Amino acid sequence: MRPRRLFPLIIALAALLALATSALAALDYPRPTGPGGQPSAVGDYAKMLPAQAKQAMEAIATELYQKTGAAVVVATVPSLDGESIEQAAVQLFQKWGIGKKGEDKGVLILLAPTERKLRIEVGYGLEGTITDATSGAVRDQYLLPYFKKGKFAQGLLAGEAAVASLIAQSEGVKLTGVPEVKINRGVSRGFSLGGLFVVLIIFWLVMRMFGKRGGRGGRGGGGLLPAILLGSMMGSNMGGGFSRGGGFGGFGGGFGGFGGGMSGGGGASGSW
Repeated sequence: MRPRRLFPLIIALAALLALATSALAALDYPRPTGPGGQPSAVGDYAKMLPAQAKQAMEAIATELYQKTGAAVVVATVPSLDGESIEQAAVQLFQKWGIGKKGEDKGVLILLAPTERKLRIEVGYGLEGTITDATSGAVRDQYLLPYFKKGKFAQGLLAGEAAVASLIAQSEGVKLTGVPEVKINRGVSRGFSLGGLFVVLIIFWLVMRMFGKRGGRGGRGGGGLLPAILLGSMMGSNMGGGFSRGGGFGGFGGGFGGFGGGMSGGGGASGSW
């Protein structure tokens, strides 16, 4: 091929490379961190999650990681910056390195409220446990029913708990306050049997987190979030009366689920 004919091809390839580089750099968030700069399993960059919901999510992820070596991370971003939810999830998964390097046992639950998009991204090491079909069922039965009502904290907490429970079951361990869930693969996009499991999950989480020390400080406003969670699910008008006290599940040491894990490209996306 003559040099003159090569020149346009080189220009086109350079333009494509520049566009690809720009796209990869568009969504750029640091690894989630908590108090003292310690790694966190919750990256609420859209600033839409109450502190108590983040604490519950963190506790589930920490216990799961300590018992199974699998890392589940929840993230919200204010905008996708023109990227697809799939591209954004893969990019953040790779950038953060969710899961241990070489084992790749990680899951990212990504929410973009502005675009009304959701993605469950699964690492190579968990593709046999959290299959595309399983991810889709978690999306339809545990996440979207709440998102459609604008209840994002409840949905993310229920979705994370469902994923964590499925991983724990596959590893033969039990998580504190998280009941074993069963995915009803015959149900699509609706609140039916899955809704009952959501209620059970949140009920157990709330009772473990706030019910142990109900005799201390129960008159304050610390129980507002659990009351809203249970009230919204059960149709009751519950007031305060929950205690702030205590940790959740007794697992300390922080979340350590960023070790260079790779995404397998599997999972499920959704919108509402």
